[in-house]
Amino acid sequence: MDTRLLRSFLAVARSESFTGAAAELGFTQSTVTGHVQKLERQLGSRLLDRLPTRVVVTDVGARLIERAEEVLAAEDRLRAIALGGKGSRPSGTVRIIAPESLCTYRLPGVVRAVREREPDVRIRLSPGGVGDALDAVRRGTADLALTMEPRPPLTHLALERVGTEPLLLLDHSERAGAPVTWADLAARDALLIEEGCGYSDDVAAQLAAAGTTAGRHSRFGSIEAIKRCAAVGLGWTALPAISAESEIRAGTLTVLDGPALPHCAIHLVTHPRRHHSPALHVVLAELRRAWNGDVLSPNGSDCADA
Repeated sequence: MDTRLLRSFLAVARSESFTGAAAELGFTQSTVTGHVQKLERQLGSRLLDRLPTRVVVTDVGARLIERAEEVLAAEDRLRAIALGGKGSRPSGTVRIIAPESLCTYRLPGVVRAVREREPDVRIRLSPGGVGDALDAVRRGTADLALTMEPRPPLTHLALERVGTEPLLLLDHSERAGAPVTWADLAARDALLIEEGCGYSDDVAAQLAAAGTTAGRHSRFGSIEAIKRCAAVGLGWTALPAISAESEIRAGTLTVLDGPALPHCAIHLVTHPRRHHSPALHVVLAELRRAWNGDVLSPNGSDCADA
């Protein structure tokens, strides 16, 4: 079987669009359509339903996805073996999705280090929450995701814990003073990351459990917006320490003497059935170095969500 047919099918299944798949693969839309039609004829089954607004995978198509990924991963491994003896350097693009704070404060150094080590390896970095990150790796629109949560995400994808990031309670410098409790914090205005962020959701739960509702709880989609609002006295917040280092040094934000917050675990998320290219191995190694070698064994399972 021509594996190009499988690649086209998977690209359409991921993007739910023939146009999107063509853009991803560098083919014309008619070529992708022809590949999928030929594959359907060879297998004698309809793999995709063409709806007015998107393309949906059929039950047969859903069962094919796992097997197609295995075939293409094997092909990629064979190609890597063939090229490995020719002295070629790692090359290609690695697509990463990660929380905003890591994209802004941790990963620029990783990108720079990768460029210095392997100039032909490129990184395409996108911010995203844990749900989007896991979905991107599962669908194949990202090669790698990073999550920063108090607990490991629930997934059948492969997880590797590489380190932790501490959290801090922060407020305008003029409000720093005596120790505060959750009840004290619940009585004040809080500035939190939007729902779905594990550590912010945990803080919101602690505030709710305190039984005091005098303070307003505002949710934001941007850490930078939260810091600016906190710096002018609009409320306190809980953020990763790395995201507020410059504000703490400048004195615009101050660490509150309050309840201890759990550290966020940093996990690398990859797809266990997909081939890890030499370029991806380079990036993974650099990410492990970024957290000072605090590497634990992978705890992902053998299979992934379809």
